[in-house]
Amino acid sequence: MTENAHLKKIIYYKTIDGRCPYDEWLDSLDYKTKAIVENRIERIQDGLYGDHKKLSNSLLSELRFFIGKGYRVYYRDLTNVVIIIVAGSDKSDQKRVIKQAEKYLQDFIERNKR
Repeated sequence: MTENAHLKKIIYYKTIDGRCPYDEWLDSLDYKTKAIVENRIERIQDGLYGDHKKLSNSLLSELRFFIGKGYRVYYRDLTNVVIIIVAGSDKSDQKRVIKQAEKYLQDFIERNKR
C-alpha cells in the first residue's frame, strides 16, 4: 500500500499549552516497547487495528498490547479519515487514565467545533 492510499490519518491530541500526553507516555517506555507501539499506530493508518475494543459507557476505544504491563492506547475513531490518540497507560493506572483521556477528548471536541 502506498502512502497516499492510507485509509486513516492519525492526529495526536495536544493540550491548549501544546503538550502531547501520548508522546509523554510513549517517551516513558523502553525502546523495544516503544517500537512495538509505534509500529501498531502506523498499521492503524492502513485500517489494521489489531486487538482493540470499544470501552463501555465511553466515546473511547482502546488498543490492547499484551506486552510488558498490559499497555493500552486510548483513541476516538471519528470518521474514516481521523483517529485521535488521546492517552496511553498500563493496567495499573487504567481507570485514572481513561477518565483523563475522556477529558482530553472533550477538550479536543470543544476546541475543534466548526
